[in-house]
Amino acid sequence: MKEKNEFEELKKNPEFMMDLANREEAAVKAKDIVAMYDVLDTSVMLDLSAERLNRIYSEILQYVFDRLADKLTKEEFFDITNQADLYTLRGIYEHGIERYSENDFKGAKEIFLILHYTAADETLSKAMMPHIAAAASQMKFDDFLDELVDVENPNESETYGFFLTNFKPSVEGFLQEKKEVLENALKELETLKK
Repeated sequence: MKEKNEFEELKKNPEFMMDLANREEAAVKAKDIVAMYDVLDTSVMLDLSAERLNRIYSEILQYVFDRLADKLTKEEFFDITNQADLYTLRGIYEHGIERYSENDFKGAKEIFLILHYTAADETLSKAMMPHIAAAASQMKFDDFLDELVDVENPNESETYGFFLTNFKPSVEGFLQEKKEVLENALKELETLKK
């Protein structure tokens, strides 16, 4: 409760709110994804209006998909040891999860395929496989979480904390069961690469 009161105090502090607005404007102008996420995360903690959160999130999505298009054009990969790349992947991933939770299975699958392909990191790339198989199988997002994701032991590392990378042992059987679906999805990716 004490934390909530502190956030309420910050919301009523005109200097703090002006500083937050200035940080948002500067981050967007500089196209600084890390700073944009800092503003978004702060705004979420302060429980600011949905309109304000959507505005910041829209800027983030615009930026991450511009960077993705640039990487694909140059045939480059995202290096998750680079903060801008990591936060770009976070934005793409969050959009994929949003699509998935709204039952846009095709859109989610495509985003997870892109992440699998563009992340130059074995852990993250491999973690997309259950996502791809589940979305391609039209498994509901809540079922994906309940049946496959190890929500009791999330990966809290600074690098992987934004992504679902820890799975229950049942994931191996699931991937085996969905082998054909997964292979078909990966074939789509091969087509996209050409």
